[in-house]
Amino acid sequence: MRKLFVAFIYTILVRPWLTFFIGVSFHNVKHLRDAEQFIIVANHNSHFDTVSIMAALPSELRKNTCAVASGDYFGKSSLTVSLMKLFFNAILITKKVKPGELSNLEVLDQRIKEGKSLIMFPEGSRGNPGTISSFKKGIAKLLKENPSVPFIPVYLDGFGRVLPKNKILIVPLICKVRFGSPLFATTNDTRTTLEEVKKEILNLKKKNERDRNQFEFY
Repeated sequence: MRKLFVAFIYTILVRPWLTFFIGVSFHNVKHLRDAEQFIIVANHNSHFDTVSIMAALPSELRKNTCAVASGDYFGKSSLTVSLMKLFFNAILITKKVKPGELSNLEVLDQRIKEGKSLIMFPEGSRGNPGTISSFKKGIAKLLKENPSVPFIPVYLDGFGRVLPKNKILIVPLICKVRFGSPLFATTNDTRTTLEEVKKEILNLKKKNERDRNQFEFY
């Protein structure tokens, strides 16, 4: 019943609202057609990033996909925790792990080994609109520990202007969610894998496409 309810909400309410009110369009969703398990990696500027990626997934994939989110931000109340888990199958990670508990990386690795797919933002948190911050090493370590699981790069365009960090006003704007093909890390070297992931995300921006985001690596 829960899965049917969530599927109904995404199909009847969330996706149409994103499309017609916010101006979100979804591209290359066909790359998900034959996917079974994966780690989605994307640039991150807005709370709309996660819900838009989730809305793009077919319901059969969505129910087995967990969004990785900040427990320090979304874990402040039992209500937000419940909503995050209901609509995003959220795995809430915190900066400080209590003694005796699994590390954040161990928790994510465990979920992958249980057959779950993940949505991750390697920057770790929302950055300034149009800027990609340095990537955290977690995604590279997870790919190294799970070589049979591909990553799917996603390029998010325009979302930083819809609902930027520290803003509460939603501004409708043309936004794009563009999926790449599932790919496997070509090396066990963490630094090289991080650069591969960044490159594949940015490669999804078409050369002649209007530049809504200006990325800067640092």
